[in-house]
Amino acid sequence: MRDNITVSRPYAEAAFKISSDENMTDAWLNNLNILGLVINDAEVKAILSSPKIDNSDKIKFIVSFCDYKNKLFEKFIEVLLQSKKIYNLDSISYLFNEMVLEQGGVSVVQIETPFELSSQQKTELTKTLQKKFNQKIKIQEIINKNLLAGIKISTNNEVIDHSIKRRIDSMRESIITNNR
Repeated sequence: MRDNITVSRPYAEAAFKISSDENMTDAWLNNLNILGLVINDAEVKAILSSPKIDNSDKIKFIVSFCDYKNKLFEKFIEVLLQSKKIYNLDSISYLFNEMVLEQGGVSVVQIETPFELSSQQKTELTKTLQKKFNQKIKIQEIINKNLLAGIKISTNNEVIDHSIKRRIDSMRESIITNNR
């Protein structure tokens, strides 16, 4: 995922700049969110990778899923298609969404847990994190059965890992280091 994010960032930044200049950020966000999901379909990927289908038809096909039609957005899709970055639309959408939230003073915090959090837990966690980071927080919950128990919180460049898996790994490392 990190490689996708690195490759996708310039495209997300360009999309954000264009949409901001047009005062159409919400429309672009909606389109990118839709296409970020559509692009993961195997049949869609097959159509986009087919050399038998003209690029202009591929663009029309992709844009047909969008709620908002715009020449600049179509041109953006064309650039993604020509540069073979069309398959990164989900990462571009994710980054674009983060930029929109950041502009609104909201930070996305990824919460990894082995089980789904209740709405009360999310509310309490949001309040605690808003106090800690002194800004508005939007929680993105990720279910990760490998954590066993506990919680892992990731935001910007900070990771807070209170998972049982991390504690077990730390204990194992300590035992190995002390027995050498």
